[in-house]
Amino acid sequence: MQISDVRITEIDSERVEVSARCMEHVLYFRLPQSRFRREAIGDALVLAVLAPAMRAGSAIRGSDEFPVSAQLFSQLDVIQDIWKSWNCSLTKVKVEVALYEPKPAVDGVALFYAGGVDSTYSLISHLDDVGILIAAFGFDFNLPTDIMQQIQRKNQNFAQRLGKEFIQFETNFSRFVFELGVSRTFVFGAALASMGVLTGVKRCYIASSHSSANLKPEGSHPILDHHFSNGITEFVHDETVSRLHKTATIASHPEFLENLHVCWEDAERNCGTCSKCVRTMMAVRLTGNLGPFPHEPNPKLLREMASCTDYEYVVELVMAAHAAGDHQSVKAMKQGIRRHDLREAARYLDRALFGGRIHALRRHRDATPDDVVFVDLRPDIALHRST
Repeated sequence: MQISDVRITEIDSERVEVSARCMEHVLYFRLPQSRFRREAIGDALVLAVLAPAMRAGSAIRGSDEFPVSAQLFSQLDVIQDIWKSWNCSLTKVKVEVALYEPKPAVDGVALFYAGGVDSTYSLISHLDDVGILIAAFGFDFNLPTDIMQQIQRKNQNFAQRLGKEFIQFETNFSRFVFELGVSRTFVFGAALASMGVLTGVKRCYIASSHSSANLKPEGSHPILDHHFSNGITEFVHDETVSRLHKTATIASHPEFLENLHVCWEDAERNCGTCSKCVRTMMAVRLTGNLGPFPHEPNPKLLREMASCTDYEYVVELVMAAHAAGDHQSVKAMKQGIRRHDLREAARYLDRALFGGRIHALRRHRDATPDDVVFVDLRPDIALHRST
């Protein structure tokens, strides 16, 4: 897998674009010129193409003009081992690149900040340490330009109120890896690291998604993220505490609570009806607050949320609601859990009795890709695809 046509293009007097081509697909990162570290281009590109190369079973070949940090290069084998343990369909590959000896950065501590529960909690936890907030568009989903600019202004104003520097990235990373057959959820830690090394800061915090009691393979993980460090920028997977604890901490800081944005459906505000909004609304309500949401969750919304949300988050909410004596909410969420369990039971019966054919028909109907690399916790179940 050749990394070719690497370009550094000045967008305007303030921003620069780094782009490269890989198997006819173009990847780009756009960032402020004042925070662009040219030395790390090779590091960013290798991190971005490593998983797609493993999927293709193809060695990575870089340009001598853009070498890779010797420290990062020494970790690529470990990163591949971890990813392969999460999906055995991947193949470990050789990385053929020139190397350079990194010189550690002397300052600059950053946090990837999206305004959600995880990154807001990490910001509160490291408020005195973190001086830079990094936001990124295009590594998870794409937005119209006008909405993107509105969100950027909001985050920039919030950073200024806190006395923090604000770095805005734009990238097509999510689309790039998808076109090469890899799910964003499998490699979003590598995406963040690709952007982080391009800034050349001393340390980058990556907010955790799950508590230490509920860790599972995912794109960003405490056993993985520090291996992305290149000897200039260190990556730290931060604070594996429960989501409920994080939300309670945020609720005790009104200025952070009012800036909280968790919505999947509305990029500008919290809709109050999607599952992420509802689970956060419930957690905030248990602290005695309402927060930046249009209303409180009702039993119907709680049932729907509990039927489609990660089990660990729902169990936390059920236990906390029970302790608070909120029996109506407990009842609604338990009903949602039963719906979830019934769907899971039907899915396992389909696998046991029909080899997963019913699920395959539904996947085909919904145009869900069948050959994209996800975390595969049950590779034995997928065997029917090749038989």
